[in-house]
Amino acid sequence: MKNSGPFLFLCEAGPQTGFGHAGRCMAIAAALREKFGCDSVFGFRGALEAENKIKAAGFKTIPVSDFDLWKFSNEGAVVLDLRINLAQSFFSRAKTAGKLLVSIDDPTPNRLHTDLAFYPPVPQFRELKWDEFSGTIHRGWEFIPLRKEFRLPKNPQPIHSIPKILITMGGSDPHGLTLKILQALKSVDGEWQAEVVIGPMFNNLDKIDQITVEHGKKVKLLHDIKDMSLPMQQADAAIASFGMTAYELAACGVPQMLLCLSEDHTRSASALHASGAAVSLGKYDRISDRKLALELQNFISDQNSLKSIAAKAAGLGIGQGATNIASLIMKAI
Repeated sequence: MKNSGPFLFLCEAGPQTGFGHAGRCMAIAAALREKFGCDSVFGFRGALEAENKIKAAGFKTIPVSDFDLWKFSNEGAVVLDLRINLAQSFFSRAKTAGKLLVSIDDPTPNRLHTDLAFYPPVPQFRELKWDEFSGTIHRGWEFIPLRKEFRLPKNPQPIHSIPKILITMGGSDPHGLTLKILQALKSVDGEWQAEVVIGPMFNNLDKIDQITVEHGKKVKLLHDIKDMSLPMQQADAAIASFGMTAYELAACGVPQMLLCLSEDHTRSASALHASGAAVSLGKYDRISDRKLALELQNFISDQNSLKSIAAKAAGLGIGQGATNIASLIMKAI
């Protein structure tokens, strides 16, 4: 097989699904462009804000209402980052067209039809059945695709005299975890400062603005951030919703406490927790406000623990995943 055209990424993003799937596809597409000079196009379904981010990164988007109906033409390879089951006819057409198929962290039956499958070291992988799979699986921290700003070695930042806490709940925060954290911080003793990342698809900014006023100068809102690695590297600790953000924080060596939106996220976060690179509190709706405040108090105030978590996170070596995946795709082609 030879590369006869641009790479095609099929993905979704929106307030409920978040931006993570599209974000990691963009990271791989950027690595293909920068290292190998290959163009990419995105067959995309989802929120306009997410589509605009893809376009701003210099990639063409083709709106898709039904991925099953995609008509293959000159794509060099097709990368799937979806959570919906595609029809058998999709894969039959792809095979007839001679397309190399790649899947990213895929729990669906789609993965069984692909040539390359990439996974982080999460426990769910062990439950997947592979009897009908004839491709190659790559699994590990080194296959988590992150954006370019997280690929470079990071210099450890000094601990601030007043702990600086970064609060980041993804691009949409559909369950209002930012508010939940800000409310819990009211009960945290001692000095601290917080920077709150406001994602492009937030829909409760009025409530966040109100509680920010109640906190006074202790809380600062960050809008329209171009390079997320900068506020991450400047933070002493982070409170985050599990997703690609958690891996980005680990790549920056930032100690983090995680809340999870789903049981699947809870299980994925357990891998970071088990490695010592994060503290996961589990699914957000099982944590009482009182317990959350106590956990935040202990997390922020224990400097020795924060240093240990930061060292474990840096030791995972996350950061080169996009380049590693791009290189293996090119080798397969």
